[in-house]
Amino acid sequence: MSNLLASPQSSSPVTSDYDRLVASLQNLDPGEGIRLLKQFMQVYPSFAQGHNDLGVLYLQAGNPTLALAHHEKANRLQPDNSTFRKNLADFYAVELGWLDDAVDIYLDILKRNPRDTEALIALGRLGCAMEGSVALEQPSVRPAIEAAVVPQPAAVAVHVESQPACVASQSWQPPVQAAAPAPRKSFDELYREAAELAGEGHFGEARGVLEELLGRQPGNAVLYNDLGVVCYNLGDVPAARANYEKATALNPGNAVFARNLADLYFAELGRGDDAIRIYLDLHRKNPRDVEVLINLGHICAAVDRPAEAASFYRRALEIEPWSGDARQALAAAVEQPIQQPAPSPRRTAEDIHAEALGYSAANRLHEAHALLEELVHQYPDHAVGQNDLGVLRYQLGDVRGAAQAYEQAVKAQPCNSTFRKNLADLYFVELGRADDAIRIYLEMFAEQPRDVGILLSLGQICVAVGRPEEAKSFFRRALEIEPWNAEAREALLGAK
Repeated sequence: MSNLLASPQSSSPVTSDYDRLVASLQNLDPGEGIRLLKQFMQVYPSFAQGHNDLGVLYLQAGNPTLALAHHEKANRLQPDNSTFRKNLADFYAVELGWLDDAVDIYLDILKRNPRDTEALIALGRLGCAMEGSVALEQPSVRPAIEAAVVPQPAAVAVHVESQPACVASQSWQPPVQAAAPAPRKSFDELYREAAELAGEGHFGEARGVLEELLGRQPGNAVLYNDLGVVCYNLGDVPAARANYEKATALNPGNAVFARNLADLYFAELGRGDDAIRIYLDLHRKNPRDVEVLINLGHICAAVDRPAEAASFYRRALEIEPWSGDARQALAAAVEQPIQQPAPSPRRTAEDIHAEALGYSAANRLHEAHALLEELVHQYPDHAVGQNDLGVLRYQLGDVRGAAQAYEQAVKAQPCNSTFRKNLADLYFVELGRADDAIRIYLEMFAEQPRDVGILLSLGQICVAVGRPEEAKSFFRRALEIEPWNAEAREALLGAK
């Protein structure tokens, strides 16, 4: 990303004024430069170059949120300006770690200009970073206005499949009067063929096509996962396991691949502990994934751990109170009798918590509240109990007590997103502590930049405290991740 301001070519009174302004900013600190640029932008609010350079200065001043907003604004105003697009792609990659978004931008740049060497180099570095072989570094200075394109001799058109290839140039030859061999199917054509075969139940043929595709791209995790699905449907469990494991090894962050492997371990291979380990890792990465929580509950119930199963179902219901699957599973887990030879003098935390969940599921809130008070008194570091106590205290009208319980839950498990969101929302909605709420959500945003719930909450808080530009940036980012999200779209339209 450009870390120095660069003057546009003087072709209008606006750019002439901007030339003089930029010349006066060279020896100023970023804060003073931001002030002067904002004054200029009040007069020319649609001047894309100014937004691009404000993004640079805001990043130098330590405000990445506003830097992102202005880089995105410059791209909306001039979507064909490759310099602005490269700056945004570099910001996504270096500052936010959004490597997929950066790759998409650079690929689009290359569609328009296949000879853009800078974009090719950037894509190579992004690919290495995604594989973990290199770390991304701050890019070198890039001029804000590119030189005019110099006409180049026509090149031979080459069909490129999904992987880039180096093709030697060749001189023109007269056509050969012989029947041409059938053209080789492209990668995309073969992949569509495999998907259609599998969809029609022709798993043997789909397996052959997928194996041919893996011959072309032996490092493609998606192909290994799909081959695992096909092998499982063919009854070849060992091959399914091998392919699922290969997919997760190539892309360990993919939740779909991990779930497929965990379900195979549990359902077919009797490796319940390995399945629980995978699902717990998924839960740590995304604590609000209801499907993961319900599956954890099912596995715990199957291995005779009903108290833990009930805990997972309860968390799923806190996130999606309308989930019929979670409610039915919770009722079954709570009703399941637990054989105990004799009452112990001091009940375990799991026993107290499970009983409290049963009362809560039956809407007997006061009995559940009393049990959770007993739980945290005996086990003050029981984070889930503290969080659940906060929920019940809030439902019973004790806002201050709820805040104390949420704070204890976050103290016991500082990385748990559910506990942190509960605390932040209570700070903002009930206690007027907007700065504390924003601080918590920004910390979570840095850890999970693609969590739409976090982005919406940040935008709503920014609107409430009179920071509409930052709010719009968060709502736009949410729509980029989930274009169908009506809540984000309505919030963006209403942000003023």
